[in-house]
Amino acid sequence: MCKEGFAPIGAGVRSVMSKLTLAAVLDGYSRRKDRSVSIRFHTQELTSQGIMDIDAMCDSFGILYFRPGEKVNADELAELEKVDLTDFDNPKSQSQRLRAVLYLLWQREAPDMEFRDFYYQQTEKIINHYKSKLDE
Repeated sequence: MCKEGFAPIGAGVRSVMSKLTLAAVLDGYSRRKDRSVSIRFHTQELTSQGIMDIDAMCDSFGILYFRPGEKVNADELAELEKVDLTDFDNPKSQSQRLRAVLYLLWQREAPDMEFRDFYYQQTEKIINHYKSKLDE
């Protein structure tokens, strides 16, 4: 183990309980159709173990903190520990989740109807339900 409880996993890479810190160059980004952004980083050469540790984190949800410079201080690491990801546990938005649930309901209850019509009908019911609460 290295200082501060970090285990060495490759040139410039430190890992703690499924976390990693490494020196990297922000290489570029691409805008995606869903309005998100894909960000590319390049690292220095890594050991096989370092690559395996990064590979084990693929498709994981987490925090990305990038700051130009060479060193991260203890205050910055402490701030990162305070970030609460519970609002982001589900990668789908609430509207995407509702649409997916309505789609499954449509398949089960109204497959002869067009999904677009079923979706409109069900969302109108939800909207009218909450509008009626405003009138009370």
